[in-house]
Amino acid sequence: MKKQKEDNQNNTHDDVISQATKKAEVQELQEELARVKVDHEDIRNQLKRAVADYQNLEKRIQEARGELSSWANANLIIKILPVLDHFEKAIKGASEEDRESGWFRGVELALQQLQAVLADEGLEEIEIDPVSSHGTGGTRFDPSLHEAVDTKDGDDNIILEIVEKGYTLGGKVIKPAKVVVGRKELLS
Repeated sequence: MKKQKEDNQNNTHDDVISQATKKAEVQELQEELARVKVDHEDIRNQLKRAVADYQNLEKRIQEARGELSSWANANLIIKILPVLDHFEKAIKGASEEDRESGWFRGVELALQQLQAVLADEGLEEIEIDPVSSHGTGGTRFDPSLHEAVDTKDGDDNIILEIVEKGYTLGGKVIKPAKVVVGRKELLS
């Protein structure tokens, strides 16, 4: 019986050690699980940031492509503007006899078509209301839209004549209007 009692005590002692070992293992596994959860959350957050960074990069690339396309269009339109000016001057300077001819009507139609294409691309003429022959009206000179090529006696900073039309593209001035500006003579 004594031997059985000793065996029971050994078993109890072994059970206590075994339970303590198991508790330590469970504790260790729980700590490892907590570390894995933290690592998992960190990796998940890094992945979210990486995806957001990638999406932002895609947006920037799209914007850059759009800007490049706009720049290329603007560059081409700027090169076409002198042609537009020459068409308009040719039509303005045509005699009455020329205006009756078929070729003149063809030039007018070509000009209208060119103006329509450029307008579809966002080209807008800078609106100017020069002073009338009666001395009324007139747009105030704005250096961000107009380039003064001459001054004449008249109301200060009022546009008297348009020398060359100006244009904006997408709200940006690509060619300022060349104008003659009024300047009151200073009395001595």
